[in-house]
Amino acid sequence: MTSAATALSYSVRTSPAPLRVSTQETPAHATVRIALTNSGPDPVPCGAIAFTLPVGSGPDALTSAPDTIRVSTDDAGWSAEHRGDGVFHVRPAADGTELKPGARIVVTLADVTVNHAVGAVTLGISESESRGTGGGTASLRRVPGGLRLAKASPTAMLESFYPDKVTVPNGGTVKLTWKCEVGPDYELFYGDQRCLVNDCIDDDGNGEWISPGLTSATAFMLLGSTVRDGIPVTYGLTTAVTVDVPDLEVGDLDVNGSVRLFGRAAEIAGGTESSPAEYEADTDGVITGYIKTTQDQVPAELKVFVTPPGLRRQQFATQSWDARGGTLNQEASLFVPVPKGSHVRVVQKGDTNFSAALTWFPFGAGSLTPPPPPPPPSQ
Repeated sequence: MTSAATALSYSVRTSPAPLRVSTQETPAHATVRIALTNSGPDPVPCGAIAFTLPVGSGPDALTSAPDTIRVSTDDAGWSAEHRGDGVFHVRPAADGTELKPGARIVVTLADVTVNHAVGAVTLGISESESRGTGGGTASLRRVPGGLRLAKASPTAMLESFYPDKVTVPNGGTVKLTWKCEVGPDYELFYGDQRCLVNDCIDDDGNGEWISPGLTSATAFMLLGSTVRDGIPVTYGLTTAVTVDVPDLEVGDLDVNGSVRLFGRAAEIAGGTESSPAEYEADTDGVITGYIKTTQDQVPAELKVFVTPPGLRRQQFATQSWDARGGTLNQEASLFVPVPKGSHVRVVQKGDTNFSAALTWFPFGAGSLTPPPPPPPPSQ
């Protein structure tokens, strides 16, 4: 969570996730971990930061027993204390100590006794306005929004749904794991896909599923469905994974910086010999080239045949007939678009000497390579 009024960014995780409410027979205990991160490019001077857990017995409160909560930080240079009524202050040892870019402090609230009411809770955050204020209550300003925590029924079907990696390279896979009640039907949704995952759950309710290769940021949603007391019931959890250097599909695109459209160019075919050459296109691109005769009135011809996937073959051809060049006969040139997956055949020929040159310009990464040889005939 960040905003213009926020010096630091904040995130929260709970154990269990989601939180389970207490029952009359069994109190539910939980741990809340809050991460304070400097996500900006510059050091941030820090004073006191206050976290407020709503106290009470209602659905919008977390606990009726704030005095049992123990607060700590993972940095010896920061202290934490309970000021009462669910208000916790954390601060560096020296007011105004700078948190460097990318640095993070984790605040742990342990032994939280969750109340009995299912609902959603907003964890309030306040920051000191500037260094040197002493970190008193009057110097704190409330951060808009806060952090949301969900409190679920103790009989909720799903919990702890998460990937083993939050970022993967293009084409990488993730392993999703979760804990669930055995018996209901569970369905996983991602992209435009959906699949039943009951076969991925063991007898103890531990689920595990490995994704296919991911090429763009992907959100996953796991839904469990059953019937209780004659009433359909559905529980769901979501998570997401980002991809380094993802594939993109966009509409209009405005770019303020530089754009690199072409990948590494490569020379193909060409030369002075009348011989055909064949290729397969790994990506979209273009072929540009020329042919030039070296003897007047003796033509040289260049043809490029492109067969895109699912379409008939396209022919592009040009001819050079005058060796003098200039305005009488410039080098005969071609510009050929090549869709990804196309089969390409280049034919250059002449009745006497000629010269030709062709270059492949891929869009992004990709190559134009000779097709694999056919398999040997069976014996």
